[in-house]
Amino acid sequence: MQNKQMRDAVIFTLLSIFYPVYLFLTKNPESVSTTSLVLATFLPIVGIIFSLNVTNVKYKWGLSFVNLLIFILFLYYLIVLR
Repeated sequence: MQNKQMRDAVIFTLLSIFYPVYLFLTKNPESVSTTSLVLATFLPIVGIIFSLNVTNVKYKWGLSFVNLLIFILFLYYLIVLR
């Protein structure tokens, strides 16, 4: 992780993974507020934006794909299961 773009993309990817894990491990899933769920779906969008700025093509699309999967998962949870 030599450049700032790569560091920012990895940080937001990890944040978009760890925040929902923290959210659902520390609280009852029925008591999670809508604001927390919106934030959990917003973080992968920011992660996608940061990952598209990475210059290495392999990492760019890998991190974007991970963030996209997380976004789709929590969008599904927010719309269908909530």
